[in-house]
Amino acid sequence: MAGTTQGRGGKAGKVPPRPGYARPSVPKRPAPKPANYGPGRGGRPVPRASARQSLQQRRQRNIYTALIAIGVAVVVVAVIIAVSLSGGGTSKPGATGKLPSGEFTLPTKLISEVESVPVDKLVAAAKPLPAYAAPPQALPAKNPVYTQGGKPAVVYVGADYCPYCAAERWALVMALSKFGTFSDLTGTTSSATDTNPSTPTFSFYGSTYTSKYLTFLSDEQSTTSGAALQTPTAAEQALVTKWDTTPYIPAADAGSNPIPFIFMGGKYVLTGNQFDASPISGMQWATAAPYLTSGTNASSKGLEASAGYLVGDICVLTHNQPTAVCSQVPAVLKGITTTSAVSHGSSAPTTAKTKATTTTAKKA
Repeated sequence: MAGTTQGRGGKAGKVPPRPGYARPSVPKRPAPKPANYGPGRGGRPVPRASARQSLQQRRQRNIYTALIAIGVAVVVVAVIIAVSLSGGGTSKPGATGKLPSGEFTLPTKLISEVESVPVDKLVAAAKPLPAYAAPPQALPAKNPVYTQGGKPAVVYVGADYCPYCAAERWALVMALSKFGTFSDLTGTTSSATDTNPSTPTFSFYGSTYTSKYLTFLSDEQSTTSGAALQTPTAAEQALVTKWDTTPYIPAADAGSNPIPFIFMGGKYVLTGNQFDASPISGMQWATAAPYLTSGTNASSKGLEASAGYLVGDICVLTHNQPTAVCSQVPAVLKGITTTSAVSHGSSAPTTAKTKATTTTAKKA
């Protein structure tokens, strides 16, 4: 057997390879891509859009831009309209939308509290013909029906400062709400230096009334402080001149055209407040509303009876429409009037005190 010799100075033989071992092969590094490979640099060509496709794309972008602009404009207009219509139940009289001095916004809940007193409750309060509430007075039977827009019209002339107007507005709102809808009613108080100072109440200034059966026209002539607000039209002033005098007002008030003045369709007239609201003098609105709608005190009973009288007479003007309201009113209250001229009204602020007046009611 042949051997191998290794050692210093000896003749070396060949070393045999290590059994079972093979040097791994190293993969070749891929050749670098040419510098001009890729979009716009050679290699696979990038398809170029045709002129027609480019034009279509520009048109689509223009359409999308226009649609977005229109959408934004529609949203802006909708927001403006929503803000102008909502207003939180507030009135926006005049070009500036500012409330006159002495007026303030009213929560819808408080207004509803007055308007929602049911007809049967008003009728129940009015049927005994109580001495603490006065019906309207009858005008001559031959007097023509007074209409506006083809409907019988109720005309109110008053002023924010007037304490007697303050009382009567509660009854008007309670009764008229059974025939239509008020919008933008505001709150106010009567003059702090007049009879029954600072009586909380509504103001009709800047409000609207919508009804299928009735027209309501109102003029608040002055603010709580006496600044001018509204002037009656020539036709309305003619009614004041003709009917806001004796025998429909006490002789002591002759020549003064006292307020409130309420002309009801040419058939009835009111020249003062119907009930005594002196207990709410100085009250906050939020306290006065539940007090006057409770039906548990003399003022609230007087208010309900007063509104019941108004409902009965308005049913005559509207020929018993709407049926849902007028069918609840007994015949004795339809055309109900008083035999005596009663006025707690005043054409100017005064410090004079007033007393509750007893009236006798009859069916016209």
